[in-house]
Amino acid sequence: MSDSPETGRVLLVDDEPAFQRLGGSFLRDLGHAVTVAGDGEQALAAFEHQRPELVLLDLAMPPHRDPEIGLEMIPRFGGLPVIVLTGHGEHELALRATELGAWDFITKPIDPDMLRFVVARALRKARLDAEVATLRAATAADDLGLAGQAPAMAQLRAMVRRVAQTSVSVLVLGPTGTGKELVARALHACSARSAGPFVAIHCGALSAELLESELFGHMKGSFTGAYRDQPGLVEAAHGGTLFLDEVGEMPAPMQVKLLRFLQEGTFVPVGGRVQKRAEARVVAATHRDLEAMVRDGSFREDLFYRLKGVVLRTPPLAERPADVPPLATRFLHRVAPHAGFTAGALAWLTAREWPGNVRELKAVVESAGALILPGCNEVDAELLRLASGDPADAGASPGPVDASSGPLEAALNELELRLVRDAMAAAGGNQSEAARRLGVSRVGLIKKLTRLGLR
Repeated sequence: MSDSPETGRVLLVDDEPAFQRLGGSFLRDLGHAVTVAGDGEQALAAFEHQRPELVLLDLAMPPHRDPEIGLEMIPRFGGLPVIVLTGHGEHELALRATELGAWDFITKPIDPDMLRFVVARALRKARLDAEVATLRAATAADDLGLAGQAPAMAQLRAMVRRVAQTSVSVLVLGPTGTGKELVARALHACSARSAGPFVAIHCGALSAELLESELFGHMKGSFTGAYRDQPGLVEAAHGGTLFLDEVGEMPAPMQVKLLRFLQEGTFVPVGGRVQKRAEARVVAATHRDLEAMVRDGSFREDLFYRLKGVVLRTPPLAERPADVPPLATRFLHRVAPHAGFTAGALAWLTAREWPGNVRELKAVVESAGALILPGCNEVDAELLRLASGDPADAGASPGPVDASSGPLEAALNELELRLVRDAMAAAGGNQSEAARRLGVSRVGLIKKLTRLGLR
């Protein structure tokens, strides 16, 4: 194949042998690498194995030359430019195809010059999209995992890069769900210790005795169940980074032992008598006000000053609402790579307060992405409300959903309502077609419509 930017890998989907032969030959003469498919099954198999850059799709699909089958296939080509081939007088079909994501359409009989022009233009678009995706991926890789364009996030990334080059201890402060562990991992990844281990422990999840054993290890026979010597996380972090999450929850007896390690680099395993030495950078994080805890005596002042070599702060999402849409899009693409948000969904995302910050946003968006109907590439506000599971934000249901039902049943009712309504809309109100899409009988669908208040 030619290296010209005007040529590329084309998938031609048409059930007419004559057009397969003539159209394929014409495109190959232009320098394109052409794969031909005669039906939807062949087309999807070729899409998976050949990875074309462009699809030419005749909507009239076998076995009954049903254009609905061709329309349903458009979203299944992973966002590639799809050029729809239609007959004269099928402008309504062409418009529906573009609504479903088709990039352009050509009417048969096809003018060769028009085909050459449209294919070349679509390939340029495909390569531009690929270049944009590559640039976005490079930008994402450069954000240290700390996504967001708000000034506070740009400043945080700059500080991480600067502080990472030192060995000073770091205290990361911020509300729950703002990514304090991500900051710790970014510090490790940017440092000279990046080839070493990154070891994390939640200081509030264990009692003082268990936390001591986890951090410093124990000797065989030191307590019931200690059947062998067990090294701790401090030793495991030697040469790397030790991340103490929620250090404000650390029991008072452990604060003394941690202080000794920070001051001297030595520790004694539980049940042991010989001091051991380990060298690890300590990054601590908490959502608590450590200065207030120092004042009321619940946190040691000397430990506080040992930990706060440099203080980094993770901003709450409420302080950077402009970052919500790009963050939400990133999370959505992890579960639904080709999906997007409607304008109403973006407005809902931006207006919500997000008390759980980025962690809550991620959970809601990924849940909504998992609920997307097959063949649909959009998340709307209603689906986000359902995924949020917040009855106060769910809005009024258009159907008579039983308010006395539990949260799980209510969520299932909401999902069933959405599935049935979307199937009816996609079928243009045709109950038989909607029933086929849902995999139920027509009688069963009528019963659902009645129960959900859609009749």
